[in-house]
This record gives sequence, structure tokens and C-alpha cells, in this order.
Amino acid sequence: MAHAQRPLSGHTAGFSLVEIMVALTLSLLLLGAVFQIFISTKASYRMNEGLARLQETARFAADILAGDIRMAGYQGCMTLDQLTPNVIVKNPPSELLLYDTANLLRGQNNLASSNALGALAGSDSLSIRKVSSTAAHLTGNMAAINANIQIDGNPTGFKQNDILMITDCANADIFKATTVSSGGGTVTIAHANNVNITNNLSKAYQSDARVMAFESSTYYVADTTRTNAAGEPIHALYVQRLGGTPVELVAGVENMQVLYGEDGNADGSVDSYANAGAVADFANVLSVRIALLVNSVAPASTQPDSAAYTLLDETVNPPDGRYLRKVFSLTSTARSRELRSAAFN
Repeated sequence: MAHAQRPLSGHTAGFSLVEIMVALTLSLLLLGAVFQIFISTKASYRMNEGLARLQETARFAADILAGDIRMAGYQGCMTLDQLTPNVIVKNPPSELLLYDTANLLRGQNNLASSNALGALAGSDSLSIRKVSSTAAHLTGNMAAINANIQIDGNPTGFKQNDILMITDCANADIFKATTVSSGGGTVTIAHANNVNITNNLSKAYQSDARVMAFESSTYYVADTTRTNAAGEPIHALYVQRLGGTPVELVAGVENMQVLYGEDGNADGSVDSYANAGAVADFANVLSVRIALLVNSVAPASTQPDSAAYTLLDETVNPPDGRYLRKVFSLTSTARSRELRSAAFN
């Protein structure tokens, strides 16, 4: 007996070629839109990160430079114009030999290639001389001029062969430390004549005397010899202190230009600004104006930057790179130079 074939209640069918093509096209358009959003977001992130890096680098460099400039010539309570220290250091370094009113703030303009600092050719350097703002007070051995110095602790980490100043605002001596005792409490500092021309200070200082470190700092811009992710060179702001090993302070500084504010008529105010090669007398420099060309270090732009930049009296055209770049300027007054003017006497 034959069975009757029952009709199916429904049927199944695949997508047509047209439907598949439409779906693929829509998917590609959607993926393209998502990819463009991703690229745009990434570019925006790089841009914002680069801008933040510019601001951070400039703020850090400006704080260090301005702070040091303000303290140029500081030696406790009397300026170098009012009190000339008695230097007993044997074979003093060149920085100490140049500790005078004409060299407290000084620099070089448009450094040549292969200069002694290893600085970027065409950039400027700035040298600042002073004593440290942190001092230790004299506590013992106050009866003889050749006695070891005893101080209340060692707040700035004085060590053997450091060049130190002791002053009570009436007299001042600069000497090299022969030995510095370690440990807590009272610290003893010797100033023997094997590294000094004499072990005699100019007087037997009393408890009102303070001991501070002599400081000389030269700032400049140089190549770090490192490269960023795009293979572009990284430059940085460096400092060399008292003939020591140069120290990298902050990366991303490509150029530094410096002008000096000179008081030409001794009225206690700046009359004109000039670069290091045009200053008439560095002893009359009251303030310093600095321009820094700062970059983002890492690539932050889709196009190389081929622009020229004006830094004070100079126009520089740095190598093209996919950086963000900006010029930052600061002006800082040396307080000790200001205080010597007639307006403060």
C-alpha cells in the first residue's frame, strides 16, 4: 500500500549572492569607520601627550634655571661687591679663579662645533657661580684660626675635597676640605695645608659663622646620543658642576639662547639686553633672559616639522622631525646683583 507524500509546512533557503555582497560591504564600511576612529583617537592621544610633555619639560627646565640665576653671587649675607672672600685653596679650579663680580653670571654665545662642552653648535651656554643656600652652623673649635671646623650636622653632604666657604658676614674664607668626619651629631672638617696654601683662616670664627659649599654650574644643550621611536636624535639640557661629569637634566630641549640684562648707568635697573658677545661689562649684569626650544621627544605629528623658530635674537631651523615644538621664554633677576645697587643701600 502506497503512502501519500505530505507537503512540507515550510522551506529553508541560503542567502543570495547579492545579499552576501551587501552584508560584506556594510561590514567593511563599519570596520573602516571603527579603524578611522581608532587612528583619530590614537593621533589625538599622541598630540595631547606631546603637548603635556612640552609643558612639563619647559616648566622643569625653567624652574632650575630661574632658581639658579636668582641665587647667582649668593654667599650668605654679604654680596661679592661688599665682601671678597679670602681664598686659600691650593691650585684652585678655573671656576674658583673666576669667582668675581664679572663672572658670577656669564656665558658663551653661539657655541662653535666641537666646543669643549660638547654642546649643540649654535646654541648658548650659561655659567652661574655662588655658594649653596643650605648652611651648617659652627659649634666648636673656635679658639684658633688653624683649628678644624666643627659644625652641627652635615645637611648638604659635605665630603673630602669639597670646596667650602665659612663666613660670619664680616669675613669669609674659601678652602678645600681635607677630611670630613662621618656619623651623626657634630661633624669635623679639616683644612690642612696639603691641599690649601695655608691651614690658617683669616680669623677664629665664632658660633655666628656658617659653612656652605662653593658652587659653579654651566648649563647647555647637547645631543644625548639616543634616538626616539622614529630614529630621530634626542637632545637635552645638561649641567656641568664645578668641572665634574655633565649631568642630563631633562630631555627634549633642542636649543637655548641667552640674553643678559645690563645696568649701564648704575641705577639698579636693566637698561638693555644683549647676547654674551655684546655685553659691555658682565659685572653690570642684573638679570638673564632665556629662550628654550622644546620638543615632545616622541613622534607626535603625522608630518615632519620643517618650521624655523625665533629664540630671542636668533632664528634657528632645527632638523625636520615628527615632533611637536614650542619656544618657551623666561626672565630672572639675580637678587644679589640687585641688592648692590644704590636703590638698596
